[in-house]
Amino acid sequence: MKLCALSAALVSVGILAGCSGMDASKPAGGLTAEQIARQALPANDGWAAQGPGTDGGSKAKAENVYTATNRAELVKALNAGGNPNVAKIVFIKGTVNLSVDDNNKELFEKDYAPAGYDFEQYKKDYAPAKWNVKLEKGRPVRDLTGPQEELREKGQKAQKARILINIPSNTSIIGVGSDAKIVKGNLWIGEGTENVIIRNITFQDAFDYFPQWDPGDSFKIDKSYAGCQEAFVDAKTGPQMCPGGRWNSEYDLISVNGGKRVWIDHCTFNDGDRPDKLYPPVFPYPHNQVEQKVQHHDGLVDITNGGDFVTLSYNLFKDHDKTSLIGGSDSNKLDPGKLSTTYHHNWFDNSGQRLPRVRFGKVHTYNNYITGDSSGAPDPKLTDAQNHEKAIKEHGDNNIFRSGFGIGKDSRIYSENNYFEIKNSDPIYAVAIQGGTVFFDDGSWFNGKPVDLVAAANKPNPKNQVKPDVGWKPTLYGSKPMPTDQVPAYVKANAGAGKL
Repeated sequence: MKLCALSAALVSVGILAGCSGMDASKPAGGLTAEQIARQALPANDGWAAQGPGTDGGSKAKAENVYTATNRAELVKALNAGGNPNVAKIVFIKGTVNLSVDDNNKELFEKDYAPAGYDFEQYKKDYAPAKWNVKLEKGRPVRDLTGPQEELREKGQKAQKARILINIPSNTSIIGVGSDAKIVKGNLWIGEGTENVIIRNITFQDAFDYFPQWDPGDSFKIDKSYAGCQEAFVDAKTGPQMCPGGRWNSEYDLISVNGGKRVWIDHCTFNDGDRPDKLYPPVFPYPHNQVEQKVQHHDGLVDITNGGDFVTLSYNLFKDHDKTSLIGGSDSNKLDPGKLSTTYHHNWFDNSGQRLPRVRFGKVHTYNNYITGDSSGAPDPKLTDAQNHEKAIKEHGDNNIFRSGFGIGKDSRIYSENNYFEIKNSDPIYAVAIQGGTVFFDDGSWFNGKPVDLVAAANKPNPKNQVKPDVGWKPTLYGSKPMPTDQVPAYVKANAGAGKL
């Protein structure tokens, strides 16, 4: 396909935008795609406005404006002109599926999997009843070995090479109209990439066909489980009867993995028609916890490995468990002093946790609307085994709302005027202490009433209390925080793709 100004024929049929005559299709808010694409992040609008700010490709020359209707066109546009970092605008028209071959034919597990890979055999080889009978340093061996794990890795690498798309610096990616989608892939804003704008697009279903079982994730010797002990005795007594193990997947919908100065605005994120509730646990008790579902999706938007100066505004995050992670591990050397992120006027609907979960970063979160259902959430008064049974019995189809803000190692979250509307819940589920020591909130509400979120965080954690002195105060506001009681109606009316 010839790009932009070189393809008058495609312009005439509306497949490819002319460089100065973008399709005038309008989202619900009334702006044309061309008008949206020429907008920079407003001054002071969150951390992405720090320093030089973020204008993406808004100043792109006419010859650097493109439209993509499929993966091949998107990749070509992002790498066009011999200099991938030249300012460019890429319009997304219709649905762009990233899990396709060069002829736009969709690819599935069978197309990526190497000969011999068999998920049923994988489950047999690494089943806890077989793999967990011997511990090393108090856990089952986490680095799986054997033919099926080697084949799984090959399949995952093949899929990753196809569906992970690197975004260059100085780029704006803008949805046309109200139905622009990018599905079944992962946009990657990596180290060295700066100044990216993504707006008015629905992202769905970054589905990992080759999730990995980690037998040591969350494993512990817990005597509330019958037969759980460190030494193996028989099939009913030993470490194989202890809880733990998780499925992990590879792809986010958007990964800010070292990138800087990123604005993600008026987008919608969800798992499409393959939510993880369709893939329940595959091992018997005690490895059938709700958390042990076969995890084919990772985060919706994660910010890791030194990513910095990010603003997420007016987005809809829907029907997903582990929604947004800031900082990938407690030991990452790239993250201290980075990961500065702002969330404002986003709607987190039927999310389970990580709204966001933060390590290291200075995170400002205000006027967000969080809706969900805590049916099945753990009760601090019950044993782990009792909570295991409680979750299976109570949670239904909802993602169990376990925590909104995750206070991780050296995190400094500054929360203002957020509104939680959580069924079958208690304010203790709004905040989780996960290795951090400080957290500030002012003006937030929980189920129609003002709430002290610092007290809520501390209530179930008498030995690990957080203090409200986070050591900084935000100065970068897109607008003054609105009164909290106005947040639900306003955010519902304005968050998500098609509402600019």
